[in-house]
Amino acid sequence: MYGKLYNWYAVETGKLCPTGWHVPTDSEWTVLTDYLAANGYSGSEGTALKSTSGWNDDGNGTDDYGWLGLPGGSRYITGSWHGFSPGDFGGIGDYGHWWSSSQYITGYAWKRYFHPFEDSVYRNYFNKKNGFSVRCLRD
Repeated sequence: MYGKLYNWYAVETGKLCPTGWHVPTDSEWTVLTDYLAANGYSGSEGTALKSTSGWNDDGNGTDDYGWLGLPGGSRYITGSWHGFSPGDFGGIGDYGHWWSSSQYITGYAWKRYFHPFEDSVYRNYFNKKNGFSVRCLRD
């Protein structure tokens, strides 16, 4: 229901999306969130992108653009986050994380994520070995 999780090395291959599509760059993610902010969703960009069901504890969004952001969780290979230990799959139903195709520094890449009880889209970098969701953008 929530899709697959990929490490960033799979993103880097350029083979996850069909021909004519690509994993968005960090800048393309910013274009999306800036567009939402400029069109009445400033501070609630995540709510506009979250699906209307599938989020635990009534953390659903409005899915105003048909983006259908589902909380597919993550797989942490290194480090820990919100109580998840290395190797854990966690956060399904609670968190949605999506890779960008942009590297931050060696070993780390940019991603966006949604919290269950917050309205924004958050930006952070994580170790490329971790598993997150991927969305494809038309070229």
